[in-house]
Amino acid sequence: MTSLLTNNAAMTALTTLKSINSQLDTTSNRVSTGQRVSAASDNAAYWSIATSVRTDNASLSAVKDSLGLGSSSVDTAYNGLNSIITDLQNIRGKLQSAMTPGVDRAKVQTEISAIQSKMKATADSSNSSGQNWLSVDSTATNTNYQATQKVVAGFSRASDGTINFSMVNVDVNGIKLYDKNAGSTVTKPATAALVVGSTSLTGTGAFSGGTADFATATAGKTQQVNLVVDLGGTSVATIQLDKDTLKSTAKDLTKVTTDELLAAINNQISASGTAKLGGKVTAGLDSAGRLTFTTVGTGTTATIKVGVANPTDATKFAAADIGFGATSNAPMLTAASNYSAAFDISGANTRAITINDGTTTTTVTLSSAAYDAAGSAVSSAKATLSGADAATLINIALKAAGNTASASFAGGKLSLTTSGADTNSSVTVTAPDALYGFTAGQTASGTNAAAGAGTASTTTTAKGILDTTAGNYNASFGAGAYSVANFNISNLVGSNGDADVQSILNMVDKAIASVTDAGTKLGANKTQIDGQKTFVDTLMKANDRTIGVLVDADVEEESTKLKALQTQQQLAVQALSIANSSSQNVLSLFR
Repeated sequence: MTSLLTNNAAMTALTTLKSINSQLDTTSNRVSTGQRVSAASDNAAYWSIATSVRTDNASLSAVKDSLGLGSSSVDTAYNGLNSIITDLQNIRGKLQSAMTPGVDRAKVQTEISAIQSKMKATADSSNSSGQNWLSVDSTATNTNYQATQKVVAGFSRASDGTINFSMVNVDVNGIKLYDKNAGSTVTKPATAALVVGSTSLTGTGAFSGGTADFATATAGKTQQVNLVVDLGGTSVATIQLDKDTLKSTAKDLTKVTTDELLAAINNQISASGTAKLGGKVTAGLDSAGRLTFTTVGTGTTATIKVGVANPTDATKFAAADIGFGATSNAPMLTAASNYSAAFDISGANTRAITINDGTTTTTVTLSSAAYDAAGSAVSSAKATLSGADAATLINIALKAAGNTASASFAGGKLSLTTSGADTNSSVTVTAPDALYGFTAGQTASGTNAAAGAGTASTTTTAKGILDTTAGNYNASFGAGAYSVANFNISNLVGSNGDADVQSILNMVDKAIASVTDAGTKLGANKTQIDGQKTFVDTLMKANDRTIGVLVDADVEEESTKLKALQTQQQLAVQALSIANSSSQNVLSLFR
């Protein structure tokens, strides 16, 4: 059926023509650009990869330029060293001739002075791109000086997108010939004192699950850590960690994290005040997850000891390990016999005990007045004072006296300990009341604690190979210092003069060896840079091939397709013309 309103054949022909035109546009673009992926819309994945590789190639191109500049600097320095080696050999020849009897050393020195000036000029002019590695100025005010010059030698992109650069390091400090710095330079800075826990926190008993439980009671006890940090002198304090002290930093006491633990430790360090640990030490974690304590001060005077003390109340707390062990390093003195059940401080009765914490001696007298002053801290009767209440009263008196010892009661016996945590700490009881259970002169010492000490900085002379002082003239010639750059033999006469000339000759010979060694180092750097240049060039070509595989068009295929599409386009136009002429044929029926 033929319709005047709808020409199905024309619509079909039009759709076909539009499809052919679209394909023709795509193919024409590929033929003209040479790429089958020239925009993200062509293939988003391939376009993204190709763009990244192109970016990497641009970076590699910059690396190649850097290697070229580095190679130029190395060549310049190497050529300067070669020239100066020849000059040094000439100087050595002149000195050898000066050893001959009757030679006018003043005239020989004239020639040597000219060579010395030439060597300095050679070193000063060995510049490349503003860099001079033979004649330097390493004074602290010269911020442009770098003891190690880094030449960018490689570029890589990690799987997470992180960009890394590899370097070729040139030891300028080891090859310099002259240096304006007349002083010394620090080659190794002083270090702080450091103590590191024996195991990662996650490997300790307290943190076996990655977090520590300081809330759940086991056998009626919760965990407690008492770390004694001693920096020497009065700079000592106990860091106590338990369910009470961790409340301010831990969100969940059954799952205390390492960050919360560190915050609690550092808070207590600050709270101890500057008279003890505040501002002098910090706690942290090393790369293996071990707890560390590091002094702020550096050098040989910086020392630190970290030990473990007993729980403050063995009836409530059990010792926990966070990398420094659970066994106390502090001295613990346990009474020789049980605390007496007949202990009576009622009325006028008193019970005395003298305790020395290693530094302070305190006589504690338990009396009715001391009991009344303790208030609710004690609960047993005065006439039958319990061992736990006796320990409480002793602790109140020791704290008031500034004595670091503390008492506890367990298993029917009193025990004394101090805040010390190493072999230097001790606790001693003298003149005790027999009812306490201690014997006169009973003492205990601590065990070894983890210790660390800082190291001093090391310095070296800043001068270069040729201007470093290498000897002194004989006293008859003024006893002045000399170097390869400034020695003078013109007035060296007699046997003393001969000895000095010989010493200078030996100095020059050693300088030749040192400059030769510097040349060897530069040669190794040159070989490394040249090899890296070749590799970077090869890598860039490989990247170009990768890009080609992803985005380049097959020109033969695309040109053949273009010709076919042009033919299809012509046929589609003719088909559309025929379809449009069908309605004209209907009109002839009405003539």
